[in-house]
Amino acid sequence: MRYIRIIAMPPGEAPERIRSAWIGVILPLADTQGPQPGVWITRGVLGKDRGLLARIKRWVGIPVVEQPSVAYAVDVLAAIESLRAHSPSAAEWWERHTPHLLAPGRRFCFSAACCEETST
Repeated sequence: MRYIRIIAMPPGEAPERIRSAWIGVILPLADTQGPQPGVWITRGVLGKDRGLLARIKRWVGIPVVEQPSVAYAVDVLAAIESLRAHSPSAAEWWERHTPHLLAPGRRFCFSAACCEETST
């Protein structure tokens, strides 16, 4: 199994204190069809791009900002458990604010710029 360590605060919609809690956490990489890191189309974790306005924009053909990024994919459930060992309060924040992500098969993508590969 391959792992990454978060070495810098990841970008995203979560509050800064929650994103900074990932620093130092070691995460197992998800099994993916392609290489890791890979190019992924990512969406925000808080659902801002899934709301009514975003759906209307898509329906009328106005693009919603979805940028490809070079990132590592990790399973959400494994990531939250690894985070819990490092910062229980940050793990609780994810559980409280993003329950839609807490399911088997869901993935977080961490920008390759904030990660380093590690053997453990």
